[in-house]
Amino acid sequence: MDTTQLVITISIISVSAIIVASGIWLILILKELRHTIKKTNTIIDDAKSLTTSIVQPISSLSEFLMGFKNGLHLFNKIFPSDQKAKSS
Repeated sequence: MDTTQLVITISIISVSAIIVASGIWLILILKELRHTIKKTNTIIDDAKSLTTSIVQPISSLSEFLMGFKNGLHLFNKIFPSDQKAKSS
């Protein structure tokens, strides 16, 4: 075997080994990324359900307070207070 052929063969084997190792490394990184994305989606779904369960009671309380305010406003229109007459 000629020296040139030996160098070319060793170079091709080295480059092939590096490409195979890089491919395996890339596959492992992509698997880990997939796993991380699944966990992130689970966390986001849990956060969404948590915020939904918190927002519903607050919304109900807000609606109750607005109804109470509207009822009080209606009550004041029906039975006006004589604040100006009492202060004079």
